[in-house]
Amino acid sequence: MDETKTKTKLKFKKKETLIAGAIGIVIGIAITCLIGFVFDYFAKSAGLAKLKYGDEVVATVNGKGITATDLYNKLKSTGGLSALINQVDNAILDEMYTLTAEEEEEAKEQADYYLSYYSAMGISQEEFFAQYGFSTYDEFLNDIKIGIKSSKYFYEYLEGKLEKGAVENYYNEHKEEIETYDSEHVLVKITDDVTDEQALALINEILAKVNEGKTFAEIEEEYGDKIVHEELGFQGKSSNLETAYIDALIAMEDGTYSTEPVKTSYGYHIIHKIKTSTMEDLRETIIETLAADLLEDDYISYKAFNELRKDKNLEIYDENLKKQYEEYIEELKTAEEEATTNTTTEQ
Repeated sequence: MDETKTKTKLKFKKKETLIAGAIGIVIGIAITCLIGFVFDYFAKSAGLAKLKYGDEVVATVNGKGITATDLYNKLKSTGGLSALINQVDNAILDEMYTLTAEEEEEAKEQADYYLSYYSAMGISQEEFFAQYGFSTYDEFLNDIKIGIKSSKYFYEYLEGKLEKGAVENYYNEHKEEIETYDSEHVLVKITDDVTDEQALALINEILAKVNEGKTFAEIEEEYGDKIVHEELGFQGKSSNLETAYIDALIAMEDGTYSTEPVKTSYGYHIIHKIKTSTMEDLRETIIETLAADLLEDDYISYKAFNELRKDKNLEIYDENLKKQYEEYIEELKTAEEEATTNTTTEQ
């Protein structure tokens, strides 16, 4: 029985090296000031003399100094806008959202999954961090959290484009067909070496111990490779679970175990129904369904965050970066218009 995940996740943006400290929702001071403060700190730490603002030497080559201003101008021209947008969005999202304990755990699980996945490919944690621009695990974990907050905002943005009450109405009308169920199970397989009768006898033995209060984790520890223990997550009627399993699951109360073995083509199961989905659990899936037309727009996420910055009164005081940002907005508008024209022509 395969474990599948039904919840769609937005892709996280590749992290860029950030050149400044935290920038507030409204940029009230020039980025130059932030850079100056940072390099002023390092200059003092290194015992360098305090020079005219921006003239602090951050490195020397053959006696020739490179100043904070030199470095700032280079950073600004090569990646400053991207770093600025990243910092601004992160600051806005941190102001808007506080993750729940469940979301914090979800972020950690995602971070650990990525590291485990790359480790299995022979890429160490240090190599992974170096490749994607992270310094520490906490920095990587924070980027995952920002991704979750980005997702929360984006779904709220999409829902705001729908008619008021559309999600609730859809849930009430389609509850039975879209409802999902979180479960885990213990399976005794029927194989060439284990007959139907033997599998049934063993699952009944295990069921008696479950009825006495033993957990599936304890059962797994006791029986080892004689059984299969899987956490299936939220599954619905349209999943690839066999009918016998899903029918038994639907009939059970949340938090209960099946009172008798459930037989499928795999063998005999004891099912633990953990939870039935609520409307909040299904909200994002419903929004994706109702906003399908909006999601066909390749530029929808750009528009969502451009509108967010505008709503939060973003002001950029550095003239060069301000010009870059305005050009960036215009380029997106042009690209979107061209894409719309091409789509209309094809139709």
